Amino acid sequence: MKTRITSSTSPSPHAIATRVAAAGIVAFVAWCSVGAFASDGSYGEAAHPARQLPAPDPYVSVAEILPLPEFIAGAGALYVDPANAPVGPWLAYGADGNLAEILFMVPLSAMQAAENWDDLATGLVSELGVSIDHVDLSYNGGHPGMAEPHYHVRLVLVSAAVQERVLNP
Repeated sequence: MKTRITSSTSPSPHAIATRVAAAGIVAFVAWCSVGAFASDGSYGEAAHPARQLPAPDPYVSVAEILPLPEFIAGAGALYVDPANAPVGPWLAYGADGNLAEILFMVPLSAMQAAENWDDLATGLVSELGVSIDHVDLSYNGGHPGMAEPHYHVRLVLVSAAVQERVLNP
């Protein structure tokens, strides 16, 4: 669900910093997606092994490193290189076994502190041979693996209808 918050007063410095950080993430996402398709609009060469389960090394299931199930409704089957946890990238697979999203978890405290993540997953989108259909930013109050409040930055590789179907079977 998308929510728009409006106010009759000027935004606080905290709100401005959060919006600027979110805008920077969206700009990074747009930059990452350049060149993902071949000139004919196809994925080009043979599919990267990470585009379908099982995820290749060094990625491991969230269930191997956290007290979470193999498949989480709304998030899918999550895999991460433990060296990059908790921020990510996390590979989110749908119930059909195909890669549906690339997920990052950005702590709200880090956004408020105006921290940067340069070169976050550089080249991953083009390496996987995928394109980004849309980007979802969603707030999460905390869960195992990222207890503090944070935003999920979801680079969604499928349409919204497919995303709903494969992540919420």
